[in-house]
Amino acid sequence: MFSRFRIRNFRGFDDLSVDRLSRINLVTGRNNSGKTTLLEAVFMLSSAGDPQAALKANVIRGVDLAAAPAVAETFWKPLFTALDMNKTVEIAGQHKSLGSLSLSISLERSGTVELPFEDPNGAPMPRHAGANGLLLTFKKASAPEVEGRMRLSPNGIQIESADSQPPFQSMLLSSRAGSHHDDATRLGQLRTRKQGDLVLDALATVEARLKSVEDNTASGSPMIWGDIGLPELVPLPLMGEGMTRIARIILAISATPDGVVLIDEIENGLHHAALGKVWQSIETAANQFNTQVIASTHSFECVEAAYRSLDNSSFLVHRLEEVDDRIRCVSYEPEEIEAAVSHSLEVR
Repeated sequence: MFSRFRIRNFRGFDDLSVDRLSRINLVTGRNNSGKTTLLEAVFMLSSAGDPQAALKANVIRGVDLAAAPAVAETFWKPLFTALDMNKTVEIAGQHKSLGSLSLSISLERSGTVELPFEDPNGAPMPRHAGANGLLLTFKKASAPEVEGRMRLSPNGIQIESADSQPPFQSMLLSSRAGSHHDDATRLGQLRTRKQGDLVLDALATVEARLKSVEDNTASGSPMIWGDIGLPELVPLPLMGEGMTRIARIILAISATPDGVVLIDEIENGLHHAALGKVWQSIETAANQFNTQVIASTHSFECVEAAYRSLDNSSFLVHRLEEVDDRIRCVSYEPEEIEAAVSHSLEVR
């Protein structure tokens, strides 16, 4: 598990420190305070410099890679604070068992110039002068640096992956729709290990009629189906967005043992009355698989439900706030969470 983080020159963060992390962490703050950015930074560091993690960060925000601009600078710029690519993004973390981990992201300038075969104006003109890309450098304590690269070309995105494996598994769940296929695959893997009841128990806290869940292909593609006492199984998505969201979270945790799961806007699709039981299911899964959970929320009810339902020795709330045009993180100790919840203080 991570115990602390520091993020510099990444998106809206000039210099952000998160000085304490626990098993389960809930990140709050106003719109545009950087909650999703914090999750992205942790995900990219956990990916050990894999350039594809930078692409996934854009996908999670709904950016269509197929519509990526032809100029590399325009595509990379949003990763850098104030769009200043002369700075270097620095993401560092302290892991309880692996020690210090760090990732730097910088613009790598290329001297390559591509010339067209024909020029209607009679003189050759550069088509992609200085096709700049990203250099990602990952460092793990007592290990050599590894590098990954990514560059836009006329034919798409060229990726040179770092020659290393991530030190542990990580998964980032978007607030947007996920993959029913992936959900069913993970359920099948969990059922193979005879642990499928973990998902069933979590879903049954919301749908009391649920008797079983199956990774069924009756629709032509793998999907989770449930038995709620009707003559036939019912696709889980038809039972409501909340049911799919709960299953997806629990399955992500089960698929990331000894790793970290990052969840954007965790309360999406969930009724406030169910949040307490959902948090208990998340805690059970996180403890069973030794998984660290870092989630964001806009909801005070979500914070309150977590505080009321979880073991507060392994739960922290982190609020992102703007002070003097810079974002800082305020972490709430258990007694401070109690005071905030009891007096309805602002933690969002």
